[in-house]
Parts: sequence; C-alpha cells; structure tokens
Amino acid sequence: MVLQEPLKNTATDIYNEICELHFQINHLMKMKKQGIVNGVDAVIHELTKKEYKLKEKEVLKVHTNAITETTIKVNGQEVKRWQTRCDGSRPRCSSYDALIDKLYDHYFGRTVVTNYSFKAIFEAALDEKIRTERPKQKTINDYHVSYKAFITEEFGAKDIRMIKPSELKEYIQSVSHQIGPTKKRFYKFKGVLNLVFNYACDPERRLIDVNPVPAKNKAYEKNFSPTSNKPEDKAFQPHEIELIRDYLWKRVNEMRYDVNGYAILFSSETGLREGEIPSLKWSDIEGNAIHIHSQQNDERRDGVKVYYYNPTTKNEKGVSNNGRYIPLTNRISHILAELKAKQKALGIDSEWVFCKEDGTWTTTAAYYEALYKVTHKLGLRLSNNHAFRMALNSYVYVPMGLPVTERAKILGHSVDTNLRHYTFARTEDYISELCDKINAFDDKTRDYPEDNEVCTSRYLKIIPFSAKEKSPQTANLKALI
Repeated sequence: MVLQEPLKNTATDIYNEICELHFQINHLMKMKKQGIVNGVDAVIHELTKKEYKLKEKEVLKVHTNAITETTIKVNGQEVKRWQTRCDGSRPRCSSYDALIDKLYDHYFGRTVVTNYSFKAIFEAALDEKIRTERPKQKTINDYHVSYKAFITEEFGAKDIRMIKPSELKEYIQSVSHQIGPTKKRFYKFKGVLNLVFNYACDPERRLIDVNPVPAKNKAYEKNFSPTSNKPEDKAFQPHEIELIRDYLWKRVNEMRYDVNGYAILFSSETGLREGEIPSLKWSDIEGNAIHIHSQQNDERRDGVKVYYYNPTTKNEKGVSNNGRYIPLTNRISHILAELKAKQKALGIDSEWVFCKEDGTWTTTAAYYEALYKVTHKLGLRLSNNHAFRMALNSYVYVPMGLPVTERAKILGHSVDTNLRHYTFARTEDYISELCDKINAFDDKTRDYPEDNEVCTSRYLKIIPFSAKEKSPQTANLKALI
C-alpha cells in the first residue's frame, strides 16, 4: 500500500509556500539589481500574482464580510479606497491587494511582505515594533512626524530592494542640506531609516542583505543648524524666575481658582518634571518631604488622546524603585497650604494636588499651555518646564554647596547627567567667587611685609636639608667634575 503525500492545505502550509515564493522573488530582484534583466520581470510578475492568489484564497476562507470600494476625502481630494468590516473595526487600504494583505496578517498573524516600497516597509516595520516592543505613543508619533518631515513621496515609492547604498547616502545628504536639521532631528531621521532597513534585512524576511544606512554622521556635520549647547542658555535666570513668581502670586490671588498658576509656582520651587506634577497626590506629602514616585503619561486610543497614571518616574524606566523624596521647604508648604485652602473654600475634594474644579487632575498639555502663556506675556525667551529644573540646580543647589550626588537624587537623574547638562556658572560669578576665596585665604595665611621687606610665599616653605658629610669617593668624583 502506497501512502499518499498529505495535501498542503493548512494555514501553515500555505504560509510556507508564500514564503518560498517570496524568497524566489527577492532572489530575482537581486539579479535585476546586478543588471541581469532578461526575462526576469515576467517571472517576478507571475510569482507575485501566485503569491497574492494564495493569500486571497486563505483570507476568504475565514473572512465573511463584504469587501467594497468606496471614495473618501484626503487633504480635500477624493480618493478611492477598499474597505471591509473586521472585528468591530473598518480597515481601509488604497488597493484590493493591500487590504487582502492586511486581513491575512490579522487572521494568521504572519506578515509576508508583498509591497516593497519604502513607505510600505516603514508601515510594516512600525507595526511590528508596536506589537513586539509596545513603545510609548510619543515614540510612535515621533516616527510618523519624522517620516513626513524627511521622506519625500518619490523616495517613499522606491522599491527597498533596489535602493543602492550610494543612492541612500546621496538622499541623506540632499535632505540634510535642504532642512539643515539639529542633531536631535537628524538622529530621528536616521531612526526612521534604520527602522525600515533593519526590518528589511532581518533573517525572517531577507529582503536585502545588509542595512545600507551609514554609521557615521557626515551629512549632519556638513549641514547641521548650529544651536546653543550651553546649559545656562536653556535655564531661566534668577531674575526671570522672580518675575514669573511675582506675576503668578498676583494672578492666583485675583482669580477664583488658578490650578496651573499654583502648579507653575510649585515647579519653580521643586524642579519636578512636567509629567510628575499632575500625578502628585495629597497622600504623597509625608512629614517634611514629598514622595515623587509617579508621572502622567498619554497615548492615543481610537484616535483620542488619553492620559493615564504611571506609577514610576522617568528615570526608573517602567520599573518602580520607590521613586525619590524632595524636601518640603517653607516656600513649598506655603504654596500647598494656600492651594488646599482654595480647594476647601470651593468644596473641591480630590486626591490630586493639582486638580481642576471638578476634582479631576490637570494635564501636562494644560500645564505647558499655561506656562507658555505666562512666559510669552512676560516677554521671556524660554517657555519650557525644564528651564526651572536647570535653574534650581545651578542657581540654588550649587551655591548652597550641595554635593552633586544629592543634587542628582533630588532632581531624579544620574550624577553624570547633572554634571553634563544641569551644572554651570556664569563666568563673572565664578571669577568673583574665586577672588573672594583667594583673598580670604590670603588674609588668614599670608604675612604682609613691611616696607623694604621681602614677601615670602604662602604656598611653599622651602626647608633646606642639612649638609651631609661627603664620602672620599664622592669628594674625588666631585673634584674630577
């Protein structure tokens, strides 16, 4: 009895067959890239059609909702889209094949790339990153914003398998020259490129052999926009902070309830991060200290921005280590006491220190908007909360003589970060302080000479050694010399 080979009709069998077709197509594309083009295009076309048919057949076995064509408006223009219903959502794609590809990935969880444009690979790579790494919504938004800023429509349409390293270098140089990005923006540009090309050369896909993104940043070095790297230029100056405080104290006493005014005053005294202010609870005030162990984060859910409580601080990176404590000074106590009295008078009962009149917490967006309006009204060049943190460190903690380890602990970052980015001194202040210290040292240690006397150094007292008796051998040697 001869056993027949089982039919290849399971989802796994179909997937393996698609992968095989997929690798054959990539091999032919590499031949084309090398200049071997005779008959290659026709074979690639046939293999691609077969690949799509297999996916379509597998999808239509399980997808029962109708697939229809519709028209929607994008940037004021009508464009055609293919759509369907799928588990409560309505996926839309620019082509029928693209929608089938999306449905196949949804039902079988196995992405097989069939659109090899840079844009399509970017979307697939970002989708995989979201599923496997669960990055913050801000990171996802940064990728989208950077893609729009740096990737042209022409480059986005290029077949990733046909992009040569020299062509990519030329594109990076051209875009950098046009935009003149800061270092931070340039790294985000490279982040988009690395996301795409690393995805393409992953062993699971093997669309290309190696990532062609250059490791060195010559394009940035030639075309960057110079920015100030001095920490003191990124911090509020002491007189600016006093200007902000004077204005806000007057405002909070005139208004019925100005929660973000109190929040800004609180930030100027504590140096908390923007996200650590809304998440602060009254229960976090413990004796003579404030326990900082949380932050407010946000993400988009179904197209809506949602704020949520994160029980860790930024430097803990998602793993709670009980946060940190900051001292409850008299000035901070005064701010909190007045805020609490205002809330009690208005009948506001909330666990959040900086809550709105309905008891819900304020948001980072509302706080930033309030700070921006204040600084803009006062004619200040800076409008970010970070400027308070840097000023507190260098204009309060450093002159106090607080050790760098303590400064770093209070602000919630590393010693290296504190020294590199938060610690500075104005030259005139430094020279003045140095003069005072030297003069004070002089007064204590130096004997000032009377007229015609020689002044002796306060640094060194040279005490000659007593003469030693020379040996006969040494004396004879000295005589010869």
